[in-house]
Amino acid sequence: MANKNDDLKAALAGKSIPVLTLDNKWHRLLGPEDMTQQIRDLTGKLNGLVKRQGKVTTDGKGIVKIKKKLMQEILTIADGLSKNPDDGKLLKDMEEHERLLKECNEKLGSCEGEKTKLPAEIDQVNRKLMMATMEICYRKIRENAREIRDLDAWLVQMRREIKKKAVRKQEMEETNHKMYAYMHDIFGADVIEIFDRKYHPEDTGVSVRKGKKE
Repeated sequence: MANKNDDLKAALAGKSIPVLTLDNKWHRLLGPEDMTQQIRDLTGKLNGLVKRQGKVTTDGKGIVKIKKKLMQEILTIADGLSKNPDDGKLLKDMEEHERLLKECNEKLGSCEGEKTKLPAEIDQVNRKLMMATMEICYRKIRENAREIRDLDAWLVQMRREIKKKAVRKQEMEETNHKMYAYMHDIFGADVIEIFDRKYHPEDTGVSVRKGKKE
């Protein structure tokens, strides 16, 4: 029975995936804490293949230039030999050029072989890196989602607590103001003023209304 990774690979077949290590956004996607040994190994391998692909392409172009030059020189030598078939130097030059031409063809064949294989190898490693990246990113998304739910629940609870405390605060303020007003009524402003100097009710948030009743 196929597992989830097999299903993903089948669904992704034929989909174009950019080379991740060449994408700046991929580098911003993962933090230092996400660089597992697997990610580091795949990154190093992918970078090595991409670098090799660039070198093979550059080497191939250089060999093509050398081959063109050799071909031109062979034509010149052949022209000379058509006039002087027994010219030892020209014969030796022709032999050397033919050897170099054969060497160029072998190197070009090797380059073309690598150029043919490298894209598939790069794509294979790139897809493995993509799978490892997705696993890390979706794990972090799930962890963040759980924490977001916890924070939402905490905020709801805190709003309820704040509302309760705000009501309690208002009730206590009203109680204090009423008590202070009743004290004025019972004992009079002159007596209350004496006690105010001792207890400083303004420090407790009570509005001092000397001589006034609520």
